[in-house]
Amino acid sequence: MGMYDKTPVYEHFEDHFWAHEPWKTLYVLQRVLVTMLLVPGWVLYYGIMPRRYRPRPSWSIKQIIIVKFMKRVSRVVEVAGVTWGTHDPTVAPDPKSLKETRFEWVPELTGDLRTGIVDDPHVECKPVGTYIWPKEPKASTRMRGNTKSVREKQSTAQARPDAADLENDAADAPPRLVGIYLHGGGYCHYSAHESSGTSRVPRRLVEDGLFQEIHSVEYRLLQHAPVPAAIQDAAAVYANLVINELGAKKGPDGRYYLPETNCVPHSEAQVVNLPESLTRAEARAQKLGERPDPVPLPTHQEEMTSTSPGGMASGPPLAKTASKSKRHSLSLSRTKSPEKRHSIDSVQPMFSGNDAIPTIHIDAASEDHLASSGDSTTLAPRSTPGTPYPEDRLPRGRHRTKIILIGDSSGGNLALALARWVRDEGLLPPPDGMLLLSPSCDPSHTLPQVPASRRPRPHENTDYLLDTPEPRALLQRTFLGHHPPEFVYSPYISPSSEWVLSVFHGTEAGMEDLETIPAIRNGEDTRTYTEGPGDCAACDHLAAQRPIGPARTMSSNPYIADPSGQGLFTNFPRALITVGDAERLEREVLALERGMERDGVRVRMVWAKDGCHDLLILASWDEKVREGIWVAIHEWVREIENDP
Repeated sequence: MGMYDKTPVYEHFEDHFWAHEPWKTLYVLQRVLVTMLLVPGWVLYYGIMPRRYRPRPSWSIKQIIIVKFMKRVSRVVEVAGVTWGTHDPTVAPDPKSLKETRFEWVPELTGDLRTGIVDDPHVECKPVGTYIWPKEPKASTRMRGNTKSVREKQSTAQARPDAADLENDAADAPPRLVGIYLHGGGYCHYSAHESSGTSRVPRRLVEDGLFQEIHSVEYRLLQHAPVPAAIQDAAAVYANLVINELGAKKGPDGRYYLPETNCVPHSEAQVVNLPESLTRAEARAQKLGERPDPVPLPTHQEEMTSTSPGGMASGPPLAKTASKSKRHSLSLSRTKSPEKRHSIDSVQPMFSGNDAIPTIHIDAASEDHLASSGDSTTLAPRSTPGTPYPEDRLPRGRHRTKIILIGDSSGGNLALALARWVRDEGLLPPPDGMLLLSPSCDPSHTLPQVPASRRPRPHENTDYLLDTPEPRALLQRTFLGHHPPEFVYSPYISPSSEWVLSVFHGTEAGMEDLETIPAIRNGEDTRTYTEGPGDCAACDHLAAQRPIGPARTMSSNPYIADPSGQGLFTNFPRALITVGDAERLEREVLALERGMERDGVRVRMVWAKDGCHDLLILASWDEKVREGIWVAIHEWVREIENDP
């Protein structure tokens, strides 16, 4: 029948009764229908009851419905194996479906770059599809590889006597800022196609003029290939961008170096990089006579600690990091009216991290705070330890082309893995920054053999993410593929796992409150759950297929190591991380921030007030909160653009 899902049942869902037709369609229909019938009840209940009975008092009824609806509908993914908005990564899209992007194939990684984690005998490197924003590049932002070869352009530039021909220079120049976008979806949902909900992120970044080009990667999801397939695809796009588009050449040491000519003509930069130009978010705020809502931090210690449904603390709060980073309140408004500034600054954006104070538009109140706190030397340190890639070979100049890795949710996890591969192998010049939006950075908690899985994640009632055991473990084992379960502790997979952090950073300076690693019996699941069945039949099935021996100690797990001998995050690019203070990933994202700070990475955290997971990709939310996040992103991107 036409109503049935024609997508074949994926191998990892073969044992799920509801994943087979016609039961799949029946389950999905009843789940959606019941959820629709519940909506009027939710509207009536929360419309009558005082705001203190809402999941968050600041939430509108619309926000409550969004979270509750998504949470209930998400259950069909785990029970019936439904996937949302996916595309076959081996098939090019219909050109008629592309209105804002152009599609291009990127060749698979070549032999000399197929090193490290991407070199896997069981997972083949393949060509990768990319959706490039915008559809028609401007003449002043054409890539070098799009029209002529790099060698032709360099010879033409050297032979041309009229160097004052600024128009030709601009046309041949690479873009100032290029992004590589890795979409979220738990490695099993969504697509890089412009019609995907996750494409709201690159669309907004391009519309606001922050990036001249963004390459959205159609990487392979777990139903198509296990790890390291997604890392292979992301690495292929990065290598293609650096080598074939920006003109990097291999040196005698086997590493690739960008040419010194890879920079924007100074005259062009003066035209397009006006310091007083308004971003779209700021223009909206000024038009309305107000600034976007702040992005505040949690103000109570109990909000930083997860609690069980019974009200008992499910785990100790993370200890303070060794770095003396603080949370600072800044005004990003450009208004010059003292009266209006006073009213606007009464509620301000909030940041955390050692790079919490933006280098642009710092108000007097923040400067006074720095003077009184004595922390001015710890706000934005730039670590300069030894690096496998020689920094003196990087092209310098304020207007050189810069690359930022962008990822939301699991895409943030993939962006971290890509940055780690670039750093570990040291063959390609590193990216200039990472924009991580609610990054998923500790998938290890999904396996029943992992101690952290016994501690529920925080904010169960204020986020749409689920913690049901069987499907999560099943997806994670499928994602790991031929690798043993211990591989989930690899820094490429779970960089902010408490176990991984404790191995790299020891038990001091912020890690003394991590839970003890207990002895784990083979395949046993001792967790208790408040939603869904708890027999973990799928976990037992997996354990029978691949028996798990005694748990490795922290020193004996071969996957918790850095092949380059560096720290966990040493020599990572600076990062902007957004996170909601009502989302379930809060704890692991906070651990990521502290781990990066410990290794000297410049980190700025933007906290979305009462925000759920990955709210920038949602069709609707509190727009003042979202605009506040966008303003913070704009400021950070400008700083990178103006860095030498």
